[in-house]
Amino acid sequence: MSMYIERTEVSTDKSPVILWDNILQDGTITVTSEATDGQAANAIDGTTYDYWMPTSVPANFTVELPTTTTASYAAIAAHNLGSTGNTLDVRAYNGVNYHLVASITPTDDKPIFIAFTGESTTRWRFRIDGGSVPKIGVVLLGDSIRFDSGILPSYTPLYMSEDVELLTSQTLNGQFVTNRVNRRGAKTQVSLNILDRSFVEGTAFQDFRNHYNQGKPFFFASNPSELEDDVSYCWRQDGGELKPTFDSDGIFYKTALSLEAYIGD
Repeated sequence: MSMYIERTEVSTDKSPVILWDNILQDGTITVTSEATDGQAANAIDGTTYDYWMPTSVPANFTVELPTTTTASYAAIAAHNLGSTGNTLDVRAYNGVNYHLVASITPTDDKPIFIAFTGESTTRWRFRIDGGSVPKIGVVLLGDSIRFDSGILPSYTPLYMSEDVELLTSQTLNGQFVTNRVNRRGAKTQVSLNILDRSFVEGTAFQDFRNHYNQGKPFFFASNPSELEDDVSYCWRQDGGELKPTFDSDGIFYKTALSLEAYIGD
């Protein structure tokens, strides 16, 4: 499972949700330890090929922000927490200590999306305990943008939308020799149900649209409550800019997300 709802579920947890605005990039990061080739800064730059790697566990990854900031979601990708058998805590500082807001023990190395009761503070902490030393390539923390109108059919979940490029090998007379995977990823189209004009023209959607159109990455969950495996770290496909179009006499917009996703090793 990749989606963890660490609070009381609500009806809107069936709606697609996106986490893109990473508050970790706005503060000062400190960690208990980091390997020479596994610095903490690697976990917040958005790339999946490098990572933060502590030298021992338990390990803390802490951010101090310049102002009080609210967060209700966290997400992690390009990690091996399942393989190394770790428990991951998300903690918020309440003026006295870092109290627990979510705790999970992943069973695999798939992207992780965590929903928890929102907290407002200047200090946040990820704590890793148990198991052996992990690697974490991407960490996001913040508030989400949610599309309450849902997704129109037909939709292929990203975790079943593999795009596998093969390097094939055959003899001159057509005998099969071998196939080798040259590149792996995932692609899908997400047609969103009609969106209210005030939502689309509002700041939250427009800020995300700018982020999306620049090809920057984000986390996407199509239905946190019912499709817990459909969580991805993704970005837009080439030519897939977000261009809302008027529908229904100019009252609503229709639009779609053209997504490409990280698969990993």
